[in-house]
Amino acid sequence: MNIGVISLGCAKNQVDLEEILSYLKRNGFETVSSPELSDAVLVNTCGFIDSAKKESIQAILEMVGTKKPVIVTGCLATRYLDDLRKEIPEVALWIPLSDYPRFGERLQELFSDRRFEGRIDPLRREFISPEGEAYLRISDGCDNFCCFCAIPHIRGRFKSVPFETLKQEIDDLERQKIRSLTVISQDTSMYGKDIGHSLAELVAEIARHPGFDFVKLMYLYPDEVSDELIDLYAGNGNITPYFDLPVQHFSDHVLQRMGRRGRKADILSLIDKFRSRVPDAVLRTTILVGYPGETEEDFEECLEAIERVRFDHLGCFMYSREEGTPSAKFPDQVPAKVKRERYRKVMALQKRISYELNKERIGKIYKCLVKSYDPVNLCYECINPLYAADDIDGKMVLFSKAPLDPGDLVEAKVVNALVYDLEAEVVRILRKAR
Repeated sequence: MNIGVISLGCAKNQVDLEEILSYLKRNGFETVSSPELSDAVLVNTCGFIDSAKKESIQAILEMVGTKKPVIVTGCLATRYLDDLRKEIPEVALWIPLSDYPRFGERLQELFSDRRFEGRIDPLRREFISPEGEAYLRISDGCDNFCCFCAIPHIRGRFKSVPFETLKQEIDDLERQKIRSLTVISQDTSMYGKDIGHSLAELVAEIARHPGFDFVKLMYLYPDEVSDELIDLYAGNGNITPYFDLPVQHFSDHVLQRMGRRGRKADILSLIDKFRSRVPDAVLRTTILVGYPGETEEDFEECLEAIERVRFDHLGCFMYSREEGTPSAKFPDQVPAKVKRERYRKVMALQKRISYELNKERIGKIYKCLVKSYDPVNLCYECINPLYAADDIDGKMVLFSKAPLDPGDLVEAKVVNALVYDLEAEVVRILRKAR
């Protein structure tokens, strides 16, 4: 039986889908790229913010229009299950996150003539990332309960993946020739605190695997980053010095109202420490503007801090009033026009900073892993220390006089800087893929 798949949302959602796809394959399903070729369609949804919810609903409605049985999974199907059942009765099957342990039983409701065996297994995945890349999800849920965020209400309380399970998964990923490993969680730095382990212990375990050319840690909560973890960044060549620290804001007034632990001075001290101890550090963050009660003075303080820190990558979001969160009920909501103006100012500042930092990289040499060839632009896509796997930061493209293959490890010199992207020339092949 053929099943079409629509994948939406974050990398954590992608890992869910990869486990689902493996389960479906073990039970006789084949994934196809076109709904027209499918016997059924699975839409894996996101339900985090308004734009993601709208995208998910639009995808569901489009697939319902194909007249094929539609299965909806993921965060939207969890957060709004009862409402969606009423609003879109054409969907054949809704499977919220809580039903994943009995995925086969739920599928049996739709495919009564088939027998489903086994369960979804976190150690068995059908990767949908490019060849040689994979995510390692080390926990689920969140205990931070930031006042603007619905994740704990969707994904539940924080729960680490058992350390021994992750050790086995890391071994398996290395055996499967994964070269670029991205460690993810709702709160990565919290890993292990509920099971007697720590993120530093896990990173030390990953560092013992030389098969990984790049290891990037995403979503580090500022006040939980330990000195031991920073030492691991500084002392291990395959732990990429890429520091993803979603600070959300720099005004103590706003941070307190957000329910964030730590204050501006703590964040700046941590950033200074990381940069002083980790050579060639790359910093990424996210900023939330237009939060209820954010004054013009708060916003200017945030701009000044962004100017001071000069993040390599910065994503800005306008506050979205999410049902069920404390901040949705705050009386001092910021007008949409003000939010848009503040967003534009942050992105204009970051655009200048990003371009200045990129120009400083001209002439520098970086290790890169070749992903694919772009025949239109006559260049190669690559994995490198400067950009994350989610393609949000930008990208570096490679030009080479000699032909390259996916999986080749090379050194490349930056020759041209764009606002967010870089162009580089290959100067040496470090390792051939075959």
